[in-house]
Amino acid sequence: MDKNYYQDEDFTEFEEFEELEELEEYEESEYEDEDEEEAWKRSHRSEDKPAKSHRGRKLAVVIFILLVGAFTGIVYGFKLEDVRIIGNKTYSEDEVKALMNFPENMPNTLLCYLKYFRYKTEDVPFLEKIQVKVENRNMICIEVFETNIIGCLRQGRSYCYFDDNGIIQEILSDPKDTVAVIEGISLENMEIEQKISIENETTYKGIIELCQLLIDHNIKAQKIEIDKNGKFTVYINDNIRVGFGTPVLLEEKAVEMANILPELQSMVETEQIKGILHLENYDSTKNSIVFTKEN
Repeated sequence: MDKNYYQDEDFTEFEEFEELEELEEYEESEYEDEDEEEAWKRSHRSEDKPAKSHRGRKLAVVIFILLVGAFTGIVYGFKLEDVRIIGNKTYSEDEVKALMNFPENMPNTLLCYLKYFRYKTEDVPFLEKIQVKVENRNMICIEVFETNIIGCLRQGRSYCYFDDNGIIQEILSDPKDTVAVIEGISLENMEIEQKISIENETTYKGIIELCQLLIDHNIKAQKIEIDKNGKFTVYINDNIRVGFGTPVLLEEKAVEMANILPELQSMVETEQIKGILHLENYDSTKNSIVFTKEN
C-alpha cells in the first residue's frame, strides 16, 4: 500500500482533533460568560431589593396621607347646614322628616345622602316617592313626589280621596281642605288602591275631567254636587255656585268660569251678592252665560 495514503489520513485526523479542541474551548468560554452574567444579575438583584423596599414604604406613606386628607375634607368640608324640602303639598316639612325618620342633627352631607338616596315610600298615602339630592356640600334637597289627588267622594261619614286614574288613595272620617268634595254619588266596595265604582260611565268620566280642570285652572271649590239626573253644580263658596249641567264641553265651561270668577268674587266682597253662574247651556257665545242673583 502506498505510504502517502497513510500520511494523508494521519494529517486529516490531526486537523479534526484541533477543531474539536477549539470547539471545546469555545463552549467553555461560553459557559464562563453565562456564569458571569448570572452572577451579575444576582448581585444587582440583591442591590435593587433595598431600593424597591424603600420606594414601597414611601408610596404607602403617601397613600396614607392622601386618605387622611380626604377623610378630613369629607368630615369638615361637607358639614350639613341646611335641608330643603320641595314638592310637598299634603304633608308639611316636619311630617316629611318624620316619615323618613330624618334626624334633627345629621352631621355630614355625604353621609346623609348615602343613607337616604334610596329611600322608598311604602304604604304611605299620597306619596309616590321621595328623592334626596346634594344641592351643595352643605345642603341636602328632599324632593317629594306626591300622588296627584284630584277629588274626594263622600259616602256617608267617609271621605274617599282618589287620584287622576280614579284610584282611591285614602279613606278618612274627616275631610281635608285640599280638593273639592263630591256629593250625590253612591259608591260600592270602597277600598284603598281600588278604582272608584260608578255605574254611569259618563258621570265617572265627568267627575275625573272636572276635578282635573279645577286643579289646572287653580280654582278652589268647596264641593261638587251631582243630582239624580247627572247634572253637575260646583260650589265655589257659600255665595257663588256654578251650574255645569251635564258633563259636556267641560273644558270650555271651565275656561269661562276661570275668567268670570275674579269679577264675581270682587262683587261678593263689595256688594255682598249671592247667586249662581249658569253654564248649563253654554254654546261658546257670551249670551249663553248668565249670573242670577239670589239676594
